[in-house]
Amino acid sequence: MEKNEPLISVIVPVYDVEKYLPKCLDSLLAQTWRNLEIIVVNDGSPDGSWDIMQDYAARDSRIRLRRQKNGGLSAARNAGLELARGEWIGFMDSDDYAAPEMYETLYRAATEHDAQMAVCSLAYVTPDGTPLPRTSPITKDEVLTGREALQRLSGPQNWYYVTVMNRLYRRSLFEDIRFPEGRLHEDEFTAHLFYWQCERIAMVKKGMYYYVQRSGSIMHTESVRNRVDGANGMMERADFAREHEMYILAFAACNGALGCIAFAKGSTPEERQALAQVTERADRLIDQLLRVPGCRTEKAKVALFRLSPALYRLALKIRGVRGTHRRL
Repeated sequence: MEKNEPLISVIVPVYDVEKYLPKCLDSLLAQTWRNLEIIVVNDGSPDGSWDIMQDYAARDSRIRLRRQKNGGLSAARNAGLELARGEWIGFMDSDDYAAPEMYETLYRAATEHDAQMAVCSLAYVTPDGTPLPRTSPITKDEVLTGREALQRLSGPQNWYYVTVMNRLYRRSLFEDIRFPEGRLHEDEFTAHLFYWQCERIAMVKKGMYYYVQRSGSIMHTESVRNRVDGANGMMERADFAREHEMYILAFAACNGALGCIAFAKGSTPEERQALAQVTERADRLIDQLLRVPGCRTEKAKVALFRLSPALYRLALKIRGVRGTHRRL
């Protein structure tokens, strides 16, 4: 390790993943960037994850542990942020793993371009490590401005620019941002806030974050809560974009939210109430967007939802879209 290498803090929330956790931690301990602080947060996991965490911490002093009552992914990430001492911050889901060179590559890309964030492609794999055919929209190594990154949130595969795990952040980006606790799709609520603070973002084409696709994970769940939280996160982004006169992004986020709502089916009174509330919020957002200048085509899309959610849903089916928040 060279002198003056900055500390990178990697935060790993843990819940019910004892089968996958060793591979995750092994991949972090094998990083070519040695000056790591690995903060592993046991978020009330009911399985044997705590024993695994303790065993790894006893073997390597770079691993720091925290144990807390279950509060969800955001609460675990926030707890890790409070403990983090690094100049740079990364996140890893405990059922995923990283290529050995990932954090060194991201750090060097960020510092080479004086960027506040570096992002790499995702490498989709099955739980046994078999690669899955997924195309990354990051087609080359390049540097984006924060505004350019925000524009990509309104384009094809926009969800790719939402995920929090395949990147490295300057610590300063977290001075005023924490993940929303009690929410699913916490990344939807925060991605635009990070980009807004960035002058430059280094994009790295190479897929170095191994994103394990397994049934039963949050991102594979089609629950009403999953869709409602996704819709609320996108509508917060739409409100942010409208306030900053980024109207294409506002319409894209709104349509993403409407896609979540259009395919949700509430089977209990609580679910139906949640859907009614998020639909009312969407209706207010549509009102506001219909008053912005220009954007006639985009206005027609959101107006279709107001005219008939069933027709809107049919239009999405024809386009092959079933709620743009899904990261599959």
